[in-house]
Amino acid sequence: MSVIFNWIVFIIASAGLIGVGVWSKNKIQKQTAEGGEGFLLGGKQIGAFVGAGTLMATGYSGWGFIGSPGTAYAFGSIEVLANFFFAPAIVFGTLFFANFMRKNAEKSGGLTVPEYLSTTHKGTDMQRRAVHFIAGLATFVFLSVYMVGQIRAVGLVASEWLQIPEIYASVVLLLVVTVFTMQGGLLAVALTDTIMCIGMIIASIIVFGVIIKDVSLGEMISTVGKINTELINPTSSAPYGNSKYSVFLVFIYALLFTTTLPYMSVRFLSLKKDIKVHEMALYMAPMGIILSLIPFVGMYMLYKNPMLANPDSAMPVFLKTYLSPAVGGIITLFILFAMLSTISSVLQALASSLSYDMLVSLSNGDSKPNDKINRIIVMFTALMGLFLTFVAPQGMLNQVAYIGTGGLISMFVGPTIMRTLVTADLRTCLASMATGFAANLLLVLKFNVGWVEAPILAGMAGSAVYLIMGFSARRENFS
Repeated sequence: MSVIFNWIVFIIASAGLIGVGVWSKNKIQKQTAEGGEGFLLGGKQIGAFVGAGTLMATGYSGWGFIGSPGTAYAFGSIEVLANFFFAPAIVFGTLFFANFMRKNAEKSGGLTVPEYLSTTHKGTDMQRRAVHFIAGLATFVFLSVYMVGQIRAVGLVASEWLQIPEIYASVVLLLVVTVFTMQGGLLAVALTDTIMCIGMIIASIIVFGVIIKDVSLGEMISTVGKINTELINPTSSAPYGNSKYSVFLVFIYALLFTTTLPYMSVRFLSLKKDIKVHEMALYMAPMGIILSLIPFVGMYMLYKNPMLANPDSAMPVFLKTYLSPAVGGIITLFILFAMLSTISSVLQALASSLSYDMLVSLSNGDSKPNDKINRIIVMFTALMGLFLTFVAPQGMLNQVAYIGTGGLISMFVGPTIMRTLVTADLRTCLASMATGFAANLLLVLKFNVGWVEAPILAGMAGSAVYLIMGFSARRENFS
């Protein structure tokens, strides 16, 4: 009976999300001309509350509700601490970078983050096209990896909830998210993100309430420490780094995550002209605090059941075992649709990198953005993501997420963040991207550096190249 109830709730909720997509499509068609701004940037109609909701939902979602409890189950309290660095970093990134990027995009006319990089640096037409294409290609490759983790997370949860095989669950959920993303583009994604964020907050409060009602945090920590002292008093920050203090780097990582990743920072380009960023940050702060409570599920499951075969099953088992069917079902729905928020954001970013960034750069600007092509590419990327999900090597969801995002961060830190300090040319932009990519590859594959440390160190290398070349060029011009 509970399964039937779950299916009914799922169908109603899915119809609601698709309805938001259709409404968004009609809204942007009325307010913007065909040409990409409506689909790619939501017609620049995103205000403070929706902006806050879409950023927080996209930042947390699948990894936050499944991957993060799984990591806490595997590595202990280090994940709880890491989460409480993540939220303020997103807020700080928004406060200090959103307006800068939005205003520069307005001047340069960029519709995507790769185009933003190519148009805010001076150089030859060939260099501009090269930056636009390479940044678009990198976005497509690395976000494809990231999407694999998100689809796996959604399949893992939905299969338990709807009582169908994981592959079928992934197909059904991906179909829903593809339909509403195809309809309304970024505006639909942002609106549904905000709805999902509210659901995520409610779920976080209920879940944490159930935990502290059953056991005090002190007793839980004491019991987990007896299982393995490393889980409570770690000698390293594994999986984030080898040093005990590497976990503090999560703040820097999340700051870079917010300001450099295309599916996050594109939201800065889509904000209303008259938006007050500090108001958006005020909405984001309490959202982030509440969402940061979720890793406690992993600690609680260590306390209750320290013998789980798969750490990523910590949340699904918790929902099935320690909540009533009705409450567990509703929270599962919130979690599922929270995961869909990130998948929709990634789908939209992947589609724009293919249908716009790479196409426009190869055509020398002759090809213009087309909403019909954008929607076809959304469907193509969804099918591609589904295929990759079941052929790619298995791994912890958090690990897959960090690999995908880390590659992009290492490439884009220099051209985006350092751009606030020095105005460099496209040659410098290319050199910085290449350095960041090579350094990250070397650190991950050769030296097995931690999830967080690798992209930060690689990004520092790319940033150093950007600053050295940028300031050198300025001195030459002055002389």
